[in-house]
Amino acid sequence: MIDALLIYPQLGSMDSMVVDLPLSVLYAAAESVKRGYRVRILDLRLEGERWRSEVDDCLREGVRLAGVSVMTGNPLKHAREISLFIREKSPSTRVVWGGPHPTVLPDTIQEPYIDFLVRGYGSCALAELIERLQAGAQDYTGVKGLSYKRDGQAVHNPRSGLFEVIGFRDIPYGLLDVMSSKYARSFSKSRSFPIFSSIGCPYRCSFCVHPTIYAEINGPKWRPLDEDEVLDHIEHILKNYSTDRIVFIDDTSFPDLARMRRLFEGILRRGIRATLEFRGARINEIDRMDDAFLELMTRAGGSMIMVGVESGSDNVLKNLQKGVTRNQILRANRKLARFPITAHYNFIYGTPGETYEDLLETKDVALQLLRDNPNAYFGFGGDWKPIPGTRTLAVAEAEYSYQPPRTMDEWIEMDSSDAERKIAYPWYTRRHNNLIKLMQVSSFVIDDKIIKESAGNKSLLFRMLRLFSRIYKPIALFRLRHDLHQCPVEYEAWRWITKLMPRLKALG
Repeated sequence: MIDALLIYPQLGSMDSMVVDLPLSVLYAAAESVKRGYRVRILDLRLEGERWRSEVDDCLREGVRLAGVSVMTGNPLKHAREISLFIREKSPSTRVVWGGPHPTVLPDTIQEPYIDFLVRGYGSCALAELIERLQAGAQDYTGVKGLSYKRDGQAVHNPRSGLFEVIGFRDIPYGLLDVMSSKYARSFSKSRSFPIFSSIGCPYRCSFCVHPTIYAEINGPKWRPLDEDEVLDHIEHILKNYSTDRIVFIDDTSFPDLARMRRLFEGILRRGIRATLEFRGARINEIDRMDDAFLELMTRAGGSMIMVGVESGSDNVLKNLQKGVTRNQILRANRKLARFPITAHYNFIYGTPGETYEDLLETKDVALQLLRDNPNAYFGFGGDWKPIPGTRTLAVAEAEYSYQPPRTMDEWIEMDSSDAERKIAYPWYTRRHNNLIKLMQVSSFVIDDKIIKESAGNKSLLFRMLRLFSRIYKPIALFRLRHDLHQCPVEYEAWRWITKLMPRLKALG
């Protein structure tokens, strides 16, 4: 019997562009594998329409516990579909959900097709749950972070107050076909390998899920991993897997610049040759980087840094508790422009209290960033999400009488790319909503990222996308510069394309 079948569901249209290793289920499996339990992982992003037969094949062997990694939005729809399928095919298999969504919404346990939730870190909790199920125990007291039902009532065990630190030697990479060609960025056909160099986040942004998730951690909310451990991990990847591109997927990598300087020096000292990307960086961190630090980062292989700008309005930045200003954003960007590092700026639209005038300021800042730094990318701005426990949700409820989602279907619609309807909140005006749409769809072309990132992809699809980018870029810039955002038909065309992309990928 398979003790635990861990499933990473399809996420949505972006699966046709980016498929990285599913670290959430790999880390969740670590302790169970160490204890000798039989664990299998299914990454259903790789299976397309065949996912049911893959799950069914495992169920035929016998599965004690099926775990699903769950994020808010469209992934919830797939997680529910998977869980219902398991319930139908194998009623004796217990179903557990983990991930950010059940962590901040523990009442998800009330769904009839879910037996357990694991809130927060899940590796130890999963192993202990398997142990209880294997022994036939009915008492789950003491399993940290576990939610379950007792006599129809929800029970939520306290979470652990500690970070769960898993050394790279204990990550069970062997449970996946890590070398699969499907783990790639389809636009560039490059393979990127994600790793952590730290855990947690020390900041208190009012819109973000992280302060809520880390609220129960005792002591500092950010923990850097040992530098030699990180360097050994990188060397292990380069030696054993066919990639030279490492992506640091920390919530934020740069709170301690002295530590990162030592890490870069270690890379050079060991002769490690890799391209490095960083998913987590903040303007205030870049503002503290001097030219010597950025030159060192470049020599160590640093090529891209993703930066959470969020807004170009000082009023909104203050409400989001970012601790930075518009002038700092522009100053940091001009600094990065002097180095061969691609700055990928991310934004968030529609936060409670954001006005049309605030959004115009954000649009102007985005255009200024591209003028000052031709190598910069304008990221697709996500829509604000009503995350329980955040200050922005409290503002939305108190000042706008906003009612957050209450059902699974309503949470599924909280998706910027794949929801059936565009997210629109009570504080939006028509022109506010239209400007968000125009900025989102324009983000794909006004920085030439499609042309640059897919230059080596000769497929018909990407030749067409590059042609579209060249044609639409001057139109998008003209509309943005002159605030001509009425009737954003290109947004509807983009939504149609996102629905078409998975089908095109399935057809090769």
